[in-house]
Amino acid sequence: MTSGAFSRSDPGGHDFWRLITAPETAGLEGLPAGLEPWARRLAYLAGPVLADFALGRRGLDPESVRHGRLLNRFTRARQESCLATLREAGVEVVVLKGLALAYGLYPDPDIRVAESGDLDILLRAGDRDRVVALLSELGYRFGKPPDKAWGFISTASYLPFMSPDGAVNLDLHIHPDAYPLHRSLTTERVFAGSKVVAAGLLEIRIPSPEHSFLLLASNAAKDKFAELAVKKALDAIVMLRQQPELDWAEIEQLAKGGGFLKQVTVFLALLAALGLDPAALPARLVAAPRGFARREFRRMVADWSALFPASLGLAGTLRREFLLSAGPSVALYNNGLRLRGLLRPASGLPPERRSVGQ
Repeated sequence: MTSGAFSRSDPGGHDFWRLITAPETAGLEGLPAGLEPWARRLAYLAGPVLADFALGRRGLDPESVRHGRLLNRFTRARQESCLATLREAGVEVVVLKGLALAYGLYPDPDIRVAESGDLDILLRAGDRDRVVALLSELGYRFGKPPDKAWGFISTASYLPFMSPDGAVNLDLHIHPDAYPLHRSLTTERVFAGSKVVAAGLLEIRIPSPEHSFLLLASNAAKDKFAELAVKKALDAIVMLRQQPELDWAEIEQLAKGGGFLKQVTVFLALLAALGLDPAALPARLVAAPRGFARREFRRMVADWSALFPASLGLAGTLRREFLLSAGPSVALYNNGLRLRGLLRPASGLPPERRSVGQ
């Protein structure tokens, strides 16, 4: 299913998102007529297993879901093997994003495991070199920087550290996420708020629900609230349905302290526009943008309703970044880094690896 099959003016997408966000649709059998293309498009954007779960296990080809689940199970086993190696070496890490949400949010972890093998872990800076040396002995190697016309930024984590079979793409984080989130949500704060959960035969450490939500909002904003943010939105919808008791005071305090409150409020306003029950949202933090940003917000909601009929392009990306996903000060900071990256590309490697390229 190509994005060209959808239109911003087609009302079907809004009805489709209501199937995901509205509790009263949970008992429906099958998809309403005409929404099958949206279901296939969602499976393309979020993976068949997560899309199947979000839709209440209706509307997708069962065989594609079965194959996706088998791939997720294999990927999860390889990721857990990597974490077991670190634990045996006495390295304490907090698992972020996909695998953390798989075990902290979903009834079956194979619903949310990243098909690409992405495994994000947060470690203390003092443990970084030991982890790199340990996994290098097992054949892990850093990938290559992306070939982008616009400069490459690598400030919170490094290039993917890949297992020999390519099944694990390990992202080593020294900050929970990129600027400005780590100004207030620091590595030590995430460690202090984390909890231990069972992960198969392992125990892993994952962020608190509040910190997980901030990471979802931050990552969705970093993705310019475009198609790469679909998984984050689905995760947030599940989280806010299951955990309405989130400490919104802590979330607001950290967002204000780090200078990313706008990203959080836009993310919440987007979820509300897609149809999420207002009772699951903190009213004081749900505010659609005003002024110049209002038109861009409406355009963004139309893109989500149509499941992204066209890419943003460079001009659209910069416009969205300045008006919604970052704000002028953060956008200027990030684009300054990108400009510097054009002149002096970042390696994306830990310091001791830069001289040898690995």
